[in-house]
Amino acid sequence: ESPMRRVPALAPLSVLALFTGASAQDAKKKKPADPKAWMSIRGPLLWEAPFPAGAYPRDWSLYKGRFVVEKDQLKVAENAADGHLPTMTRSFKESNVVIQFSFKFEGARFLGFQLDDATNEQKKEHVAQLTIQPDGFRIEKMTGFGPTTRNTVVDQKKMKFEPGTWHTMVWEIQGDEMVATVDDKEMVLAKAEGMPLIRSRLQLVSAGEWAWFDEIKVWKGEIDPKWPRKRAALQEQLKKT
Repeated sequence: ESPMRRVPALAPLSVLALFTGASAQDAKKKKPADPKAWMSIRGPLLWEAPFPAGAYPRDWSLYKGRFVVEKDQLKVAENAADGHLPTMTRSFKESNVVIQFSFKFEGARFLGFQLDDATNEQKKEHVAQLTIQPDGFRIEKMTGFGPTTRNTVVDQKKMKFEPGTWHTMVWEIQGDEMVATVDDKEMVLAKAEGMPLIRSRLQLVSAGEWAWFDEIKVWKGEIDPKWPRKRAALQEQLKKT
């Protein structure tokens, strides 16, 4: 891999001001707007996964682990007897997407999402993973499947996620480039050369007890024509921080 220059953090106010154009009236809206997408323009909302009525949506397939809906939120833990990390999967058709979700830690070692190319059952392959730990988050390129699985970190950011505190993550995937931003403040950004361009399955993953998820949304994403300029501006700004 030859990742793009590492982007360790966003300068929350000065960088956001470059592109948001937020007004005082925006702050008065009762329902907060979705966090900013940097690389992508959100297209149609493909699906969302709230967790009402004590159950996760039928579109999801449980593979391993304990997935419990409590107070309209999803909490996840390992089953020691499984011999596998907690995993729940869902198929989707669009490979270039904006994935948004809320999360919190209550003892879990990590949580996140994984993308697979599962169009051919005889030749499935892991593609990428967004991994969040209590002390940071990272984007990983993946190859192989099962015993041949290999993860390669393409960008990472160290920060603290306090137990019991909710955060919102936006993970953008366009071609072989990925951007992940938490709470509109901290970012990882990288180009994973050679990454498969077909992503047809999403996996919810975690380790330990408990990881919490809520308000999962997936939009079709289109590359923002202004992204090269935005990327350059971000990198220039971050040199000064």
